[in-house]
Amino acid sequence: RCSQKSLFLRDAIGQCAPPLELTEHATMFDAIGEALQTFIFTIGYVGIFLLMVAESTFVPVPSVLIMPFAGSLCAGIDPKFSLPLVILMNSLGALVGSGAFYEFGARGGKPILLKFGKWFLVKPQDIDKTEAYFQKPGRLTVFIARFIPVVRHFISFVAGLGHMPRVPFFVQTVAGATIWGTFLAVLGYVLADNWKEVVTTIKKFDLVIGISIILLACYLLYRFWKKRKAEAAARPTAG
Repeated sequence: RCSQKSLFLRDAIGQCAPPLELTEHATMFDAIGEALQTFIFTIGYVGIFLLMVAESTFVPVPSVLIMPFAGSLCAGIDPKFSLPLVILMNSLGALVGSGAFYEFGARGGKPILLKFGKWFLVKPQDIDKTEAYFQKPGRLTVFIARFIPVVRHFISFVAGLGHMPRVPFFVQTVAGATIWGTFLAVLGYVLADNWKEVVTTIKKFDLVIGISIILLACYLLYRFWKKRKAEAAARPTAG
């Protein structure tokens, strides 16, 4: 018998939503994971699509908590989802979310940085260098970024800011997102009910990489800020 909370979820995939299994030792990350899984149960494939749209922007939605769970729902004698459709929703979500964030960077990124960048010692020349970098053919920056925690959330905006040609941008985005999403979904499919055990390890690894990238970015920003301050202090003397 469905609980009052999960009764309305039956129509989405034909069964009651599982109760949240949060213990007193559950972390915020666990609570977010349970909420995302309930969201997928609520609206099915559309939920996967919307979450992957969000994951492809600056919204910190972890795909490692979405795709293995969705893949696990494709396993068993009575699967609730189809694995090819789950992977398709992942790719379409990445395409739409990354495309929207790319356009935001392409159309609004430069005006925003020209107006507010001075507060962070960002010069117009820095924007020009970004454009020059992304307009060189053969770079796989966007593709590689799809596999890196934290970076994957911002790479579309930066690529848009640099006016990376749209065709290679979308090809690299879809290729990277599909490979990563397929790996996670198949992992959940193969492990079925045991997917959480392996994902917990991946989650910790993801977290370590993410924190390391943030610390490295803070260090590089500090070096950049210090260099610009030194340049600003030396300018009057040179005149």
